[in-house]
Amino acid sequence: MVFGLVLVVFVAGFFWSWVRVWIRMIFMRWESRAVVRVSEEAGVFVVTVSGELDFDEEDLLEASWDEADERRLPATAVDLSAVTFADSAALGVLLDAHDRHRRDGRAFYLVGPLTGAVRLLFDRSSTLDHFTYAASLQQVIDQTKPEA
Repeated sequence: MVFGLVLVVFVAGFFWSWVRVWIRMIFMRWESRAVVRVSEEAGVFVVTVSGELDFDEEDLLEASWDEADERRLPATAVDLSAVTFADSAALGVLLDAHDRHRRDGRAFYLVGPLTGAVRLLFDRSSTLDHFTYAASLQQVIDQTKPEA
């Protein structure tokens, strides 16, 4: 009897993660709280992000890095001025993108101004100095223009 109960608890525990996923899929409607748009302005690949960035939105940012790699422009600017929240998962994706660009010889900029929660993330993690920060997209365009 005890063995049967232990077996039931073990099997239920093993499948519980799958059950939770199915419950979320059936009863909870997921909507992204972030919008990521890509464009090209004056030879700079621009990723404009708004809303909340957390682990659910990592794939949106990663898809934009793939597009940046395809276009191979000399610089990528990530505009975070409309981001209201970002967590460590978003920070990890930004750090990975920075390293990816650096290895490929392309510049990577963060564009602000950064909102309170986003600024706090960079301040607490001491990572803002790891990036090249620009106050505006125009500043990035001016810095990446070839000298005439």
